[in-house]
Amino acid sequence: MPCNYAFPKPDAIQQIIGDLLGRDVTVTATTTMVLERDTPAVVSDYVNDEGNIVAACITDLRLSNALGAALTLVPAAEVEAAVQKWKIEGANLDNLAEIVNIMARLFNHDDCTHLRWEKAHPLPGELPSGTAALLEKPLARRDYEVNVEEYGAGTLAILVG
Repeated sequence: MPCNYAFPKPDAIQQIIGDLLGRDVTVTATTTMVLERDTPAVVSDYVNDEGNIVAACITDLRLSNALGAALTLVPAAEVEAAVQKWKIEGANLDNLAEIVNIMARLFNHDDCTHLRWEKAHPLPGELPSGTAALLEKPLARRDYEVNVEEYGAGTLAILVG
């Protein structure tokens, strides 16, 4: 039986990220993030129990670095340095993977099979075919501005298939 995974509400996203980082986080709806071919970002995919990719989140360059740095208390100035270099720092990518892994909880509810985080894919770069297909034609998408106290704001997009 097909399942429609619900979109996490902004306050739920705000709470889970804020709790993980131990700092104030605000989440508000924003316009759709546009990724150019060479734009640094991270696509994290989520799979159901059958291994099908059913959801994804995209974090832009600034938010990828901000979330990753805030998790391990890297100085906030290093976020701006990474953005200026047009790069998602390796440690920030690893830390971001921890955050998006925990964010899988936002999708799980009693009416659908369990969903779990699969992998974080840095862009530019190749995406698995299922992830690329979801990004190309999601059933629904919502974009949010996420502001992390001391670390700044960036965009988070959530897509479900």
